[in-house]
Amino acid sequence: MISPESALHSRIEQSIRQLGLFRPGDTLVVALSGGADSSALLDLLSRLPDYNLHLVVAHLNHTLRGAESDADQEFCRELASRYGAPFEVRRVDVRGMATDLRLNLEDAGRQARIEFLDELRTRYGAAAVVLGHHADDQAETLLMRLLRGAGMTGLSGMAYRNTRGYVRPLLEISRAELEQYLLNRGLTWREDASNGDTLYLRNRIRHNLLPLLEQYNPEIRASLAATASIIKEDEALLEELTEQAFAESWHMEEGRWSCSIPQFRALSRSIRRRVLRHAFKQVTGSLAGVGLTHIEALCGLLDSDRPNARLSLPQQVTAVREYDRLLLMKSDKTVCGQGFEILITGPGSYHLPDSSTLTVAVSDAGVCAVDSRTVQINPVSFPFPWLIRTFRPGDRIAPLGMSGRKKVKDVFIDRKIPASERARIPLLFCGEDLLWIVGVSVSELCRTDATVNRAVRVTWA
Repeated sequence: MISPESALHSRIEQSIRQLGLFRPGDTLVVALSGGADSSALLDLLSRLPDYNLHLVVAHLNHTLRGAESDADQEFCRELASRYGAPFEVRRVDVRGMATDLRLNLEDAGRQARIEFLDELRTRYGAAAVVLGHHADDQAETLLMRLLRGAGMTGLSGMAYRNTRGYVRPLLEISRAELEQYLLNRGLTWREDASNGDTLYLRNRIRHNLLPLLEQYNPEIRASLAATASIIKEDEALLEELTEQAFAESWHMEEGRWSCSIPQFRALSRSIRRRVLRHAFKQVTGSLAGVGLTHIEALCGLLDSDRPNARLSLPQQVTAVREYDRLLLMKSDKTVCGQGFEILITGPGSYHLPDSSTLTVAVSDAGVCAVDSRTVQINPVSFPFPWLIRTFRPGDRIAPLGMSGRKKVKDVFIDRKIPASERARIPLLFCGEDLLWIVGVSVSELCRTDATVNRAVRVTWA
């Protein structure tokens, strides 16, 4: 008959193999708190048949419980020594860190652990960081996220392997099974008194909510863990569709992510939300601070009848609606460009800040093409020097074919030129007269007739 210990090894080894968590002979950083879950994890990894793993034991002393925290550290040191594994420890004033960074204790502790474990993984060249989260943790996590409000991504729970290279081989094993395993092996563990403190939401779920739910379903912990697993499989498919939709509808443009709104609106509303989250992550690298309200606000920006609007988002991200285009960028990215002035003293080439070039040359007079990259100017009527500069409020032009003058801003609006591009478009002046909104509109002042034999041809490229 197979012993309970051997059966547990077989289940864990199956998860490791099927999910590709790590391979025989790998170096692994094992996060050890001294509790039952991580203590069982260390013992199980050390005894995996035919794996011969190189284990590095890592313990973070949060210094929250004084002498008890120090005792946890010494327990972990002795445990690492028993298994012949290198022991790495770091002491962090998590309470002070939380105050300095304006975080709660849980988030501060999480950040400190990630920094410590990432550093060790790099230093040892480890294939993965191994965590002791189990099925009960998965059930608690699902309930926490459900209570706070989450979509399928949140309800899929913790991953067996995340993008940081952290793996969780015990997610199908219950806390009770791990404690029984340790008892059968004659091993001890440390109890953290803070685990009973119902000030923390996770502890209230563990000690109050889950026992209540067990009155309706004695197997609620296993059911919730199984639900998270099913959702995760569906989530993987939806994530694949999201990445495909993002690749088809968004592109990088001058350091900003941009999408065509009509093309984006063709997507289902569910995929739209997911793509917007994905786009935000491309800008910032994480989804920290982003909730459903922010994504709904972005959807509202897309559906709005206003052609121009903007929205401030977490992590200093700005969303800008410009007619049929949506831009997503860090707020320190300029939206309106930098102003400039360049004096045109005569024929020659003049380099503009956007890397374009204005070429000024004398040529035979001819017919001027409207709204092109080339314009002809009568040098008698408009002698040098000229000035090329960016738009200023109040600028006006007499568009070719019109008798009166028109605000340049109105020309931009008529041509549906986004606000972010207007301040980058060069304007060519002679004195107070605006001759050309470069590439957009030629002034009536530039009209030439048969009496003009020589003209100055200005080309923008």
